[in-house]
Amino acid sequence: MWKRTKIVATIGPASASEKCIRELIDAGVDVFRINFSHGDWEGHEAALNMIREAELERGRPIAICGDLCGPKIRVGLLQDGTQQLESGQSVIIQRAPVEGNARRFSTTLPELVDLVRPQETILLADGRIRLKVTDVAPPEKFVCRVVTGGTFSNGTGVNLPDTEMEISPLTEKDLADIDWIAARDFDYVALSFVQRDEDVRQLRKLLDERQSHARIIAKIEKPHALDHIDEIIDTADAIMVARGDLGVEMDFPSVPITQKTIARKCENAGKPCIIATEMLESMIHSQRPTRAEVSDVANAVFDRVDAIMLSAESAIGQYPVAAVTAMRRTVMPADVYQDKYGGPVHLSLQKASTTAAITGAVNEIMEMQTVAVVAIFTVSGMTAQLLAKNRPPCPILALSSDSHTLRRCCLYHGVRPHKVETPRDTIDAVRLASRTCTELQLAKPGERVLVLAGYPFDVPGNTNELVVIRV
Repeated sequence: MWKRTKIVATIGPASASEKCIRELIDAGVDVFRINFSHGDWEGHEAALNMIREAELERGRPIAICGDLCGPKIRVGLLQDGTQQLESGQSVIIQRAPVEGNARRFSTTLPELVDLVRPQETILLADGRIRLKVTDVAPPEKFVCRVVTGGTFSNGTGVNLPDTEMEISPLTEKDLADIDWIAARDFDYVALSFVQRDEDVRQLRKLLDERQSHARIIAKIEKPHALDHIDEIIDTADAIMVARGDLGVEMDFPSVPITQKTIARKCENAGKPCIIATEMLESMIHSQRPTRAEVSDVANAVFDRVDAIMLSAESAIGQYPVAAVTAMRRTVMPADVYQDKYGGPVHLSLQKASTTAAITGAVNEIMEMQTVAVVAIFTVSGMTAQLLAKNRPPCPILALSSDSHTLRRCCLYHGVRPHKVETPRDTIDAVRLASRTCTELQLAKPGERVLVLAGYPFDVPGNTNELVVIRV
C-alpha cells in the first residue's frame, strides 16, 4: 500500500534536529513548513540546511514552505502580564502603546482604531472573550462593551470577524522575510490572511522581482476571503484552509462546510488544497490520537484534498514522529476507500489545453485497461498537478531533470517525483520510463505503463504525447 495524500509538517523546537528530520521523512513527511511567526532567521537557516541534507541522504525530493506571519493582531503589554475582563464592563482599545489593564489596553496594530465600526465584534483568546464595539473615536481609540469576559495576557490574539481589513496582508516583517526567502531554496511561500486576489498578486510581484521560483499558497483565514474565493483560487498556486483563525472568526458549524466547499472548488480548478490546524491536536501531549481526530484526518481525504498539515503537533509537541506516523496510517486506508467509492472528477479549467485533454483521457484508458503506473515527463509540473486531480487508481511518477519542479510535485496528491535526465526523443523517453518504473518497483514485467511526454522535451506546458507500453 502506498501513501497518496501528502503530509506537511511544521518544523519547531521539538523537531529541528538532524535525527528528527530524517525520522519525519521516513515516517511520511513530503513538505516541511517553516513558520516565520516564530523563531529567527538563524534558526530558519539551520532548519533549511538540515532538511536539504536529509533530502540528499534519503535520495528523494522534499519541499519546503516558508509561512509568512502576516498582520496577526495581538494584545500589547499588560500590567502583571494578565488581566481579567468582566461581562458588562467597558474597555478602551487605544492606538498609542500603553501598559494595559482591564480598563484600557493597546494592540500590535495601531491602525485597528481606524478600521473598526460600531456594533462590530472583537474576539480575544481564540474567541473565549467577546467584545462589542460601542463607540469609535479615531484616530485615538474606540470603546467596547464586554459581552463575554475572561482572562487575557500579553500577546493574546485579536480576531475581527466583522471587520474587513483594508490593509496589505504583508507587514514590514513580511517584506524583510520575503527578501530572505527569495535568496534561498524555498519551494512555496504561504501568504497569511488573504482576503482578495490582489493580495496574492502583490506577493507574486515581489517574488518575481527577486527572481524566486517559489510558488504561492494562499491561506484562507478570514471570512471575507470567501467573498472572493474563486478569484483567489484562480490567482494562487495552492490553497490552505487554515481552520485556526477561520474557526474563531466564523460560526463554528460553518467551518466544515467551508472546508468542503473550498476543497471542491480547488478540485474543479485543478489547484492543490491543504487542510490545516488541530488535525491531531491531542498528540501534542499524547502518543495516540483521539478517534475524533482520526475521523477528521480521514474526512479531509474524503474531501479529496492534496495534503494535510501538522502544526504544533510536530513543532512543539512531545511526539512529532508518532504524529506523522499516525497521520500516515490514517490516510493510507482512507485513500483506498476513496478509490473505491469516490466519483469521477471533472476539471472546470477555463483555458482548454492539450495537456488538460491528455490528462483527462488517462482515466478513460484506465476504465478499459489495467495500468500499473502513469509516468510523466514534466518541465513545470503542471501535467502532474492536473493528473493528480483526476485521481487515477495507480501511482503517478513525475520524471524531470529539474529539482525545483520535483519538489513542487511533493504537494500533489498521489505523485511520486523522481529525478532523471531529459530524454532525447520519444523512444528514449519510453525506455527511460520503463526502466525507472522497474527500478522503483512500481511496475512488474508485462504490466502496462502510460507514458505522458511533450516534444520538444524542454518546453513547459507542452504535453502532447501519450504512449501505452508493457514493461
